[in-house]
Amino acid sequence: MAGKAEGYTCEINISELCYKTCEKLGKEAAEVRNASIRHSKITILPLDERLTHAAGGLKCMYRGKLSPADAYILAAAKILGGTLITTDSRLAELKIVPAKLIEIP
Repeated sequence: MAGKAEGYTCEINISELCYKTCEKLGKEAAEVRNASIRHSKITILPLDERLTHAAGGLKCMYRGKLSPADAYILAAAKILGGTLITTDSRLAELKIVPAKLIEIP
């Protein structure tokens, strides 16, 4: 937000955020979070052939360890040469891309 770095996510990850938020906090909270991200400086990557191919390769390689959404966000970080910012320790431990784990109390 301070302009020191660029932030990216994928459409499929927005879908996961919405359903998990709805599940835990309700539909209204999910709508607020969806709108908040869409109106932020975070770039939402559309699903395309290159990203889908890379995500499919990761999903195949790590089979039961990655959901499709996890595979996409890891593929995006790999393609963009970025660091994954995550609350999921499993993704950080795989060391597919550099990762920064944010722990939620």
